[in-house]
Amino acid sequence: MSELRLVPAALAVWLASLACILSGARAAAAAVACLAVACCAARQWGQAVLVALLGSASAAVALVRLRVARTWVFPHRVVGEVSGQPKQLQSGAWLVRLRVEGYPSTLSVFADDLPAGAVPGAGVEATGRLRPSTFPGVSREVLTGTVEVTDSPRGLAAFAQHVRSTFGESVAAHTGPASRGLIPGMVLGDTSAQTAAEQQAYVDTGLSHLSAVSGANVAIVTTFAVVAATAMRLGLRARLATAAAALLGFAALVGPEPSVLRASVTGLVGLIAVVSTRRAEPLHALCLSVIVLVLVDSDLAVHYGFALSVAATAGIVALYPLLYRALAPTGWPDILVRALAVAVAADVVTMPIVALMAGRVSLVSVLANVLVAPVTAAVTVLGLTAAALSLAPGGLEAPLLALIEPLTWWVHKVAVVGAGLPVATISATPAAVAVCYGWVLAGLFAHRPRLTAGAVAAVLAVGQVQLPQAPLMDISSLRAHVVATRADIEPVPPGTQLVVVLEAGSPTKRPTVTPAGIPVVFPNRDGPVLLRTDGTREIYDGPHAQPRPPRPG
Repeated sequence: MSELRLVPAALAVWLASLACILSGARAAAAAVACLAVACCAARQWGQAVLVALLGSASAAVALVRLRVARTWVFPHRVVGEVSGQPKQLQSGAWLVRLRVEGYPSTLSVFADDLPAGAVPGAGVEATGRLRPSTFPGVSREVLTGTVEVTDSPRGLAAFAQHVRSTFGESVAAHTGPASRGLIPGMVLGDTSAQTAAEQQAYVDTGLSHLSAVSGANVAIVTTFAVVAATAMRLGLRARLATAAAALLGFAALVGPEPSVLRASVTGLVGLIAVVSTRRAEPLHALCLSVIVLVLVDSDLAVHYGFALSVAATAGIVALYPLLYRALAPTGWPDILVRALAVAVAADVVTMPIVALMAGRVSLVSVLANVLVAPVTAAVTVLGLTAAALSLAPGGLEAPLLALIEPLTWWVHKVAVVGAGLPVATISATPAAVAVCYGWVLAGLFAHRPRLTAGAVAAVLAVGQVQLPQAPLMDISSLRAHVVATRADIEPVPPGTQLVVVLEAGSPTKRPTVTPAGIPVVFPNRDGPVLLRTDGTREIYDGPHAQPRPPRPG
């Protein structure tokens, strides 16, 4: 158990903060006690003590932060600093997270419009109405109103913003439409130039992680530095120093945002995996990073992004060697075997989390990640070099951008084509995902890689066959029967062609029709939809939008 000695402690720290935020101190104490008892039952007395101490510390830290947040009284005008990139929602509104001095978490602010200077590190004043937050976390309130910029970023944040704006302008001047939003996203995590359709395509194909600063970026940068130092025959200390310098340079270019700091810590796990010959070291470092990060920021315990990052890293470290050995007998090219093993290892542990988070999973994510794997590292390394050169006059970055553009065009093409497949994503539950992937792993570990790959390919091919659909209906021309609740539908007046139920609630699970076959829609539950004659509904995003699959229940 020596290679897993920090796993119980990391789990205790994570569960303690998670339980404290979701259910309170008693639930956190019960979770820590259960883990400690399990260690005692396994006669791991030292582990039991470590679990009890670190779990209690995590719960205590989270409890203190929760109490401070609950007693905090925000003034009418909240002064703070923008934390991370503002995000535009599907409704068109903006989500801005503010760091407020003395507040133990970030305050989420929803605004209809965003001033041009509202960038990471900028000082702003938010005015509006506070209301309870519907998202779990230390902060129990959100603000809806307006945002006014009062101060520009300073220090390292100002430098990072200068890099983003300068590099973005250079990319826009030297590359085509397919790369203008993707290059800044893959290199600096700046998605401001991506359209909503592009972002959705990356999500549907499991490539959205490429447009966010993650541990993978840090691992690529530090690994490249280590490989370069090794090629120059430098010693271990010199290689580590070179990697550290590369990491500091990367953080300076991207900026001191919370996501960057978290990525730097998790990315160090990749560095350890490169310089170490034992698989135990990355797992040990990953557990240590989880302990430190959750103690520093209790909100991470309930963040899906953090869970996905940790799960992907753990999956690659633990499953990649096993999957590589299972796929090696196929005789496929080694680069393909390695890319497939990494993609499956990450996908098998993250897909249940995605199913829990969104209710939908991508069926093309493994294939998409395998197809783009050969170009990802090159885009990151060459892109960071181009970003640094863009700060100097003379257009020195132009040749590098010319080399990068075909690579990012390929990534964009994979995303667009993959997202356009009939069943690129499907509704799924975590249990269903675990069962399906369990059969895939069973086939691989049973030394039947070709048969397993063939079966998966056949299932995906059959799934892409688009069955005939009922024709669309023009809702505006139908005679509607409008009622307040589902119970009020009957009796339906003669001549009714559509029933509209105004009750609110969660999205409906399946198409609804009356016993007479009249379609029923729930505008306050499902939002704008396209309606087919059989009652099937499809999400509708505007007059020029393409229909998407039915909303999951």
